Amino acid sequence: MSLDISVWIPNDDAYAGRDVVADPPGTSTGVGAESFRQELWGSAAARRLGATFLPQLADITVENRGNLQVPPGQLDAFEQECVLLAENVEQLSAATGYDADRILHYLITMRRAVERAKTVHGGVVIW
Repeated sequence: MSLDISVWIPNDDAYAGRDVVADPPGTSTGVGAESFRQELWGSAAARRLGATFLPQLADITVENRGNLQVPPGQLDAFEQECVLLAENVEQLSAATGYDADRILHYLITMRRAVERAKTVHGGVVIW
């Protein structure tokens, strides 16, 4: 299994209060293997760098079912977290053992999803 990021728009009548928006053809949506929940995004290294959104992927509860949903009003903060991790990718790579280029690829995928979400006044969900 792998983690994917999707854009959604609010819809109170839809399941979970959101409609997932179809991705444009050729869009990359993968943001890591299932193991990345704990080993990368939820790692102590990511938390030490100040990440607060992505570590939630490691904190699976009945309510979130392992999904990270970022509402429209928090997209800027989420994007800043992606920038923070990208700026410190070498440190994150050294601490987790994951290739820096691979980490950057996933962070770029997240930032592109944020851009798409902003155009439709939606949010993003990683699941």
